[in-house]
Amino acid sequence: MKTIVIVSSIFLLGLCSWSQSQNTDGKFKGEEGKVKIILLNPTHSHAAMVQNEQLSQVDSNVYVYAPEKGELQEYFRQINHFNTRKNNPTKWNEVNYFGKDYLGKMVQEKKGNVVVLSGNNRIKIDYIEHSVNTGLNVFSDKPMVINKAGFERLKNAYALAKQKGILMFDMMTERYRLINKIQKSLMQDTLLFGKIQQGTPEHPAIMESSVHHYYKGGRGNRPSWFFDVLQQGEGIADVTTHLIDLTIWKSLPNENVDYKKDVKVLSAKHWPVNLTKKEFSTATSLPEIPESLKSYMRDSVLRVFANGSINYRIKGIYAGVKVEWCAATPKDGNDLKNTYAEGTKATLKISQEYGQKRPKLYVQKGEKVSERDFQVNLKKAVDKLRATYPGITLSKESENAEIVIPADLELKNDPTFKVFLSYLQNRDMPEWEVPNTLTKYYITTTALEMAQKIK
Repeated sequence: MKTIVIVSSIFLLGLCSWSQSQNTDGKFKGEEGKVKIILLNPTHSHAAMVQNEQLSQVDSNVYVYAPEKGELQEYFRQINHFNTRKNNPTKWNEVNYFGKDYLGKMVQEKKGNVVVLSGNNRIKIDYIEHSVNTGLNVFSDKPMVINKAGFERLKNAYALAKQKGILMFDMMTERYRLINKIQKSLMQDTLLFGKIQQGTPEHPAIMESSVHHYYKGGRGNRPSWFFDVLQQGEGIADVTTHLIDLTIWKSLPNENVDYKKDVKVLSAKHWPVNLTKKEFSTATSLPEIPESLKSYMRDSVLRVFANGSINYRIKGIYAGVKVEWCAATPKDGNDLKNTYAEGTKATLKISQEYGQKRPKLYVQKGEKVSERDFQVNLKKAVDKLRATYPGITLSKESENAEIVIPADLELKNDPTFKVFLSYLQNRDMPEWEVPNTLTKYYITTTALEMAQKIK
């Protein structure tokens, strides 16, 4: 009896520690087929991302629950492509359930232990809560929540997940793009970059921005709810999650950020993308704008508040993000990425223009640094990068030095799910991951409220 009491006490004590509470039941130790995936209503293309590779730890049976099959055509098309491609074909067996009671059925059957979420953002927090209550780990596409009420629920979900010893992970895929990893590395190089400046509210020290498009040539297959900001979320509550995550990840690496004391949202604004009926039909392949979107119509134009910007201060650093959407890419166009980070010795810029398939990384000398010191430290920094990424070179462009990153260095498959599996297996998710995720959603949802109050 004493032994039982001692063991129980040790177990309860372990629940008090976050580092020990991460999946302490010992389910995941890298055994073959031990991870069993559930997909809840996978209506976004990112849903299939976790199945691009056949990983030994993941069971080949995948359990899909959805109200109907109609909006899942793109998901099944991707899985069929993975299973039938010539190089490294996968062997996924899709076990599907369709019906209005799909969520209750998932909870009742509990056929898996990892829920993958990528779809309608309004109901994503419902899925998160049901999954955590059922004791399932969550691997979620962004955004996890799109308003302040959702943020409050997300806080509670993380607290319950911690208590249950399960993981919730926001799939921040942009961290694994090589250009972002290299910019982050250079920002930690005190000889070249110095340290990040404080900036001002009018001119942030670090800025992340992007431009996206609803379709590229031909016809698109976006669901109609993608244009409903009450379901998809406004731009400053959606794409900005990636941009804010990168800002924190690059400028405050491995630091915990407490949104209650380390962050202040200074300003936010939003403005609409105006889509014609023809542009909407091209983006969705639907002949008409549905009745559910009529409240967003002004005359014959569909107004979607997908554009927005946020200025905020985080641990004394002034930062900004901006997201814009357009109907279609220009000919030979693509989505765009632009960012800068201003250090005391140099500025690092990521720049991209239409017709330029990949963004470029530039280093610009600071005013108070001599040309000689700049060149010496730049060469040292690039030599250090080459040790990890062979093939990187320098190219001079007027006042900027471009760090040329060969395309073949980019990872062929997104590694985000592998990172998540590693955390499940090793119980070593970084201490900063959860507080910084909450900080990110505090900023987006606070900014949304702020922008909506401006008439």
